[in-house]
Amino acid sequence: MLKIDRAVSATAMEHDEHDSDDDVPPGLDSDGDASRFKKKRSKVWEEYTPIYINGVIQSAECRYCRTLMSCKGAEGRSNGTSHLWRHHKNCRAKGGVDPSELQDTDFPYGVNDIDPVNMVLPQSLDDINLVNISENSRYRSKVWMDFTPVYVEGRIQGADCVHCHKRFSAEGRSHLNRHTQSCSARVGTSANHQDSWFFSSSVQSRVKDELSPALTNGKVQIAEYASRLLKGNTSGHRNHQNQHILALPADSMTPTEPSNLSAHTRKLDQEASYQDLTRMIVMHGYPLSIVEHEEMKRFAKGLNPMFNMASSLDMEEYSTLLFQKEKSDLKEKIALSSQRVSLSASVWFPHGAEPTIKYLCLTAHFIDADWKLQRRIIKFGVFWSAPSNLERIIHHKEACVLECEIGACNVIWEAIRDWNLDRKLFCFASVSEIRNDESISKLKDMLMQRNSLPIRGQLYNIACVDDVLNSVILQGQQMLYLVGDLLERFIQACVSSSLTRQQLLEVVTHVGLKCPHEDSKWWHKIYFRLEVLLHYKKSFPSEELVSLDEMKIVEPICKILRVFYRVIEVISGSVCLTANMYFHEVWKVRTILQEEASTEHTDVASMVREMQEAFNEYWQNSYLWLSVPVVLDPRFKITFIEFRLKRAFGADAAKYVNDVTEITRELFHEYCTSMDQSNIQTSNCQAHDVEMYGFDSDSLEDWDQHLTAQTRSQLLSELDNYLEDGLVPRKDDFDILNWWMSHSSKYPTLSIMAQDVLAMPCSAVHCDAAFSSRGPVIHKQWSTLNIKTIEALVCTRDWIK
Repeated sequence: MLKIDRAVSATAMEHDEHDSDDDVPPGLDSDGDASRFKKKRSKVWEEYTPIYINGVIQSAECRYCRTLMSCKGAEGRSNGTSHLWRHHKNCRAKGGVDPSELQDTDFPYGVNDIDPVNMVLPQSLDDINLVNISENSRYRSKVWMDFTPVYVEGRIQGADCVHCHKRFSAEGRSHLNRHTQSCSARVGTSANHQDSWFFSSSVQSRVKDELSPALTNGKVQIAEYASRLLKGNTSGHRNHQNQHILALPADSMTPTEPSNLSAHTRKLDQEASYQDLTRMIVMHGYPLSIVEHEEMKRFAKGLNPMFNMASSLDMEEYSTLLFQKEKSDLKEKIALSSQRVSLSASVWFPHGAEPTIKYLCLTAHFIDADWKLQRRIIKFGVFWSAPSNLERIIHHKEACVLECEIGACNVIWEAIRDWNLDRKLFCFASVSEIRNDESISKLKDMLMQRNSLPIRGQLYNIACVDDVLNSVILQGQQMLYLVGDLLERFIQACVSSSLTRQQLLEVVTHVGLKCPHEDSKWWHKIYFRLEVLLHYKKSFPSEELVSLDEMKIVEPICKILRVFYRVIEVISGSVCLTANMYFHEVWKVRTILQEEASTEHTDVASMVREMQEAFNEYWQNSYLWLSVPVVLDPRFKITFIEFRLKRAFGADAAKYVNDVTEITRELFHEYCTSMDQSNIQTSNCQAHDVEMYGFDSDSLEDWDQHLTAQTRSQLLSELDNYLEDGLVPRKDDFDILNWWMSHSSKYPTLSIMAQDVLAMPCSAVHCDAAFSSRGPVIHKQWSTLNIKTIEALVCTRDWIK
């Protein structure tokens, strides 16, 4: 239990010379050991009232101005009475002046800001180490007129600049002097802060009055005490220094720690908060109006009452600014790259039952300077809009969209001009709804006139593989619907009893497939149920829920759909594939159709043949662009293409292999030509420099032509050298982009071509949209926004995720 006694009998003290720093008042010495009272007692105690805590003097109260002066230094030792004499000498309250009007200028200790709400405060006086006054002589330099000392366990460990509030170590003063001379916030303030770190005597006089009621059963209610102290000091001249001294624990701050004492003192950066809020809304597809929800406002105010919540219009503006910033960075990245860019186009739908508007999403595919495959949405516009839906026009602000901005050609051409891609296009892939649009052929003619497409536009408007595979499955729709009816009867039989229902659920958990959503494609649901049926028959063969004849239909159809599902899952997955992988995935589809075409069940065989016809049509139109990336795979090259095409086309294979070889050489020659043009421009610049210095350039023109021909011959032989080199051994961890990057010095032109070829897309949507019956859908919360805002949100979400 703490005990506080006040010695009120100053007349019992023996007078001695006042300059003794080790003298003590009657009773107990500063260390609490009465047996060592052999020193003289100072006369200064006639002017002060000592305050004891646990029998040890902790402070002295001036009898005139009621100021508390510390008497304990570091490690619990007495810090003498010299400072008491100095205060007594200068105390003006002895002349009858009201203590509340005084400003004691002899209390040279800086104080720290105290926030009773945000700081963890000690619970008793035992936890508080009062300021060590014995160190005061070290801090009489004029530099302390510009700094506030920071005390830790009674010792000054830091210094806060009173102008810019930066914290420095208190070891030495030279760095403090240098900062004072260079502090930009010091201008115009030096004349006003001289007394800012002196302890107000009026505040000090209240310490004694507030201290006694703050003690309850020996415990000090520090938070309540500090709160009352600060509340009483709100009038007049008040700054963060004119508050009670609070010494920090030793582990709460190091001498060089720059952090503030209280979280409440940190500046609120509303601009940064708005930007973070914008990113959160964009990333998760939240409605812009979420900032106007009362719950959101209440939550923000609870975190920081000073925060002003933005409006939905503010969020729309901030999302547009974020979009413009990210777009500028991406445009610069593409512009600085010498590589070509491939495009893919897909159709998106608004959230709702019957769409009266469709959007076109344009995605750029390229390999950057670090040989990383990139896929970024660069345009989102209106593909089609129903003109007669008044409600849609009102709610979705479609009246703002001009007719010239609607349609595949307008949207794609606007993106090409905006992103400066007219000279950098390589390949364009699209879904069937866009590919069959009449305006797409007009766009091709326009680009061909500008020489914007390589190899005579043969890589323009190629079909997306996932879109083609869905159309191939449609050829077997009638048979698949019959299988769907069979599966319905199987499920009804399973759920008819508790035992079979439990067995069915156990099988579903072990299938290892993701359960289709409600809006999944019809054939995806059929395939999932087929897998469940086969696993059920394998796990519970005794159950006769499906006949043997029905199983002869189920098994081959499940094999076919399994391959289709896995191929679409791979090519439209979250991990971007390089173009050399497409051929192998498509070949799996061709193989399974060829195998199941010879099945014993006639209905299944008939269905497979119809699917084969649709697939062969696609294969005939796409084997060229599928084969060229494989030629640039050092594990396969043209040898693998010859092997595969012989199986695909039989006796006519030589013609198809020759077509692949010729298209590869033609593309390579175009890259060599672009290199020649670059060399010619360099030669012309050099010739111009020669003419300026007075030399005749005609005499060296034939030499330049000879060098150009020699360089071209070397470039043309580069492809032959690559094809003649041996194959690279196949490994599971082979990275084709890393291989070309490491061999770019050996094949300088071919590596540039490989960068563009391997970035070609074969899918325009992600996996979830590829299996969805609707395709990509706009977030419900964004569907009612105008097209410019939707574009900003969709593109930004793709860029920052």
